[in-house]
Amino acid sequence: MSPTPISDERRGQEGFTLAALIVILTIMSIVIAYTVPMQWSIVMKRERDKQTIFLMKQYARAIMEWQKKHQSPPTSLEQLRESRKPRMIRGGDEEWPMPLTGNPEDWILVPQQALVAAVPGAPPGTPPPPPVPGAPPMATKLNKELSPPDYEGPFVAVRPRFRGKSFIALNGAETYDEWVYSVQDLQTEMMARQMSLTVK
Repeated sequence: MSPTPISDERRGQEGFTLAALIVILTIMSIVIAYTVPMQWSIVMKRERDKQTIFLMKQYARAIMEWQKKHQSPPTSLEQLRESRKPRMIRGGDEEWPMPLTGNPEDWILVPQQALVAAVPGAPPGTPPPPPVPGAPPMATKLNKELSPPDYEGPFVAVRPRFRGKSFIALNGAETYDEWVYSVQDLQTEMMARQMSLTVK
């Protein structure tokens, strides 16, 4: 039995369908070409923010361990990097670059007096109270004037040497130059974690 011949009308419909499919795919390719790089860039910037916050927390932990051992805060990042017993900073001998710039020198030291209580209605310059067992966690805020980029001396936190709106808020701060995560923030976070475990 011989195949039935395809009519010219049917061939024209198939050709039109193929042309429409090519046009749709072309439009989709153009849309993807414009949106994916922008979305990917935002994803990468969020990841940089997360990495910066992670390293700020690692520095806070190292500062806390230094204070336990020496009964006073460190005065330079080199002290933390060079400390061997116990090792204050994990992850090899290399320095930790600040993820937003890639430069290990772009960390600003934050002294205790630059931290203020993140309590609504508290007078400006009110120091944060120490963590209290059973009390709700309390974050600290930064007084930038008391933590200049060239500060040297005892410090309880580091912050990025970077400006601009962040993609992630840290303790309510939405710009990089207001970010701070101190030893007290770490202690408060640890206390809140212990409280949540005891409640369970």
